Amino acid sequence: MNLKLEKIKNIEFLRFLFAVMIVYAHIMWFLCQVDKLYTDFPIYMKMWNNCGDSFLCVEYFFIISGFFLHFHIKNKKDDTFEFAAKKIMRLWPLLAFSIFIIWIFSLFKFCEYYSYANILNLFLLYRTGIDNSAVNNMHSWFVCILFWCSIFYHYILRNFDRQKSKFIIAIICFYSFASIYSWHNGTIPGVHMKIINGIPGALLRGFASIGLGFFVGIFYDKIAYYIKNLHIKNKVKNALFFVFVSVIEFYLFFFIIFNSTIHRIKFKNNFIFIIAFCLLLLLFVFKKGLLSKLFENKLSQTLGAFSYSIYIMQASGFVLAKHFLWTDKSFVMAHPYLNIVITLIICLTIGILSHCLIETKSNFWYNKISAHFHGNINLNEPNNR
Repeated sequence: MNLKLEKIKNIEFLRFLFAVMIVYAHIMWFLCQVDKLYTDFPIYMKMWNNCGDSFLCVEYFFIISGFFLHFHIKNKKDDTFEFAAKKIMRLWPLLAFSIFIIWIFSLFKFCEYYSYANILNLFLLYRTGIDNSAVNNMHSWFVCILFWCSIFYHYILRNFDRQKSKFIIAIICFYSFASIYSWHNGTIPGVHMKIINGIPGALLRGFASIGLGFFVGIFYDKIAYYIKNLHIKNKVKNALFFVFVSVIEFYLFFFIIFNSTIHRIKFKNNFIFIIAFCLLLLLFVFKKGLLSKLFENKLSQTLGAFSYSIYIMQASGFVLAKHFLWTDKSFVMAHPYLNIVITLIICLTIGILSHCLIETKSNFWYNKISAHFHGNINLNEPNNR
């Protein structure tokens, strides 16, 4: 069954929400922990301890990417070179802009600038094993890994028959998850900074979750016809089914959000979140419950369009917030929550402006050039994210 990717607006809302969650977790990490600004401030230490699983939002992004990769392979006929070119133009302009902005900030002594490492980062090599040095935009490891893992899987799917390619991806996915689990009993955040069995942990995270998302897409294909055509004629049974699905959606949604941001479950294996999100993803795609229908609107689609720019530009927001806000300890300790809200607003504002000024313009010119040489290509499809 063909999936109309452009209509999954509720998934776009999840992208936006996860981007905000990652920014919040990074505020607690980069401005409280790593920079040693407030390691003895009880409020922030409690908040930091409770938001640690927000970093799993990176896995959710990977899974969504793998999910749409399945339908991209099914519906598109591009070769890997064309796929890579589209990915580069989707990901690279904002990455380059984020590094440029931080270079500008460094001229005013707002931060230190890692010139050689940033050059390698522009080649999408950060955390690939070729370059693990410190960079100004440390969050860009996700972009680099997303690019290389997606290209690798695309090549496998285009150059091997269907059964062999699925078998290869399954082996890679299983090995990657098993390696992650063995690192620290299923603790996923932090793996990207390690080398496990000679393989960069960041690559393991990408291969594992993109591969899992790919198989979630296959599973959707297997059952989509039956779910989409499920019509319960009895009004009472139909209402009970709607309530049942809605309750599951609400539970999974709030389980992920609540236990990632303001509470941390005692169960240490992060794979419980991975399973919960895969189920939530399927429910949102099927749109049979209240929550998935509620988020299926144009506002969700608009917010989702900002998700990548918010994620990649957050480093610039942190530089400004640290220089002008976080170093004023009297203000921070007097207004601890306001301080976080202001930082979030700064990051969101920079991200939204960057989307409007850089991301949309680069997409426009790439589409225009591609339309001239190869026919019209829609770079803004969800499966290209």
